[in-house]
Amino acid sequence: MLERLQQDLRGLKQITATSRRHWTTGRKIRTEFRAAQADGRRIVLDDYGPATPIPGTDQPAADLAPKTGLRPRKSHLMTLEAYPSTDYAFEFKSPPVSGNHINGLGESEHRVASPIFHTWKFGHPMGKLEFLFQGIRTPAEWVALLKRQWNTRRFTGEKAAVQVPVDNPADMTEQIKALTRELGACMVGIAPLTDDMLTEDLPLDYPYVISFGVQMDREAALQAPSEHAGLMIQSEYRATDRISAQVADHIRGLGWDAEAAIHGFLQIPAAVEAGLGQLGKHGSMISKELGSMYRLGAIATSLPLVIDGPEDIAVDDFCAICQVCTTNCPPQAIFDTKQMIRGRERWYVDFDTCIPYFVENHGCGICIGVCPWSDPGRGEAFSLKMMARRAKRAQNP
Repeated sequence: MLERLQQDLRGLKQITATSRRHWTTGRKIRTEFRAAQADGRRIVLDDYGPATPIPGTDQPAADLAPKTGLRPRKSHLMTLEAYPSTDYAFEFKSPPVSGNHINGLGESEHRVASPIFHTWKFGHPMGKLEFLFQGIRTPAEWVALLKRQWNTRRFTGEKAAVQVPVDNPADMTEQIKALTRELGACMVGIAPLTDDMLTEDLPLDYPYVISFGVQMDREAALQAPSEHAGLMIQSEYRATDRISAQVADHIRGLGWDAEAAIHGFLQIPAAVEAGLGQLGKHGSMISKELGSMYRLGAIATSLPLVIDGPEDIAVDDFCAICQVCTTNCPPQAIFDTKQMIRGRERWYVDFDTCIPYFVENHGCGICIGVCPWSDPGRGEAFSLKMMARRAKRAQNP
């Protein structure tokens, strides 16, 4: 008990010191950015934050301008009077390396993903945009972040000296799923851990990943992008962090390795492989029950479990003909067709077009709020309808 308390105290000191440093460092950019927003000016991001790589001869520069061409719409579901403007309060004199290039847009060979945002390192190509994103947090947002960080102290730890044998992985799987739901998850599944779920700086070496979701507050989500919506998202992610930490701690108590996965772990591929849903056109996972109204968490473990496997709920069929998210995206960042990403053809959101709007408004989420699958009770009907259409086409090619 004393050792655990000492660990908690060390974690609290480290988290507080780190947050204080980032708050102090970001004070200048926060002040000048807010003034530029109020005055209709632009700050030059090249002048802020640590040095970042400049595009090389084989690296395209990011085109951060919003796209045009589609007739923009605003869903009646979204409660803001109007979506925030795409006239940003910042600019680059020397644009960074394209985020699409870093993500592997157009690459025909498979490779592990590269870290690109939410890294807290700021020296990467998109570091100045991330520096702005972190620097403009409000005091309430910093408090919410501190609360999240508190859970990370128990993401890893020592396992019990005596290992509980697992003679029946199916029973153990049900026990772990039940625990995860009891702690607040609305869905949970098991997948094999593959390199599609990892980035270059996260070499997790476990056979299984437990993927789960926590339901979002739909009323708050429909206020996006706003500080209220952002704070609710932090609260929901805090729930995923807490559940991840507690499940990992429970598994370690059984004498098996377990680690709550967060920074650098790609949650959506894990959730799709665990059968929780399918990737949608807007770049988020769509589940049959909740659409995209959830936040994901995961635990990597050596505990013997039974894999669920992916489930086809006809999201591809629906997204191929739906235009709601593409026309509601203010910077028009959502591709209308699948793209080749690191050797895999899939739905993809234009990073260079999306991220400036995301940073300017300190978060977004419009696309998941307007998604028809996110409207309560409609997902299962969509799935059945699309499956029936597919079967009919197969019978009458």
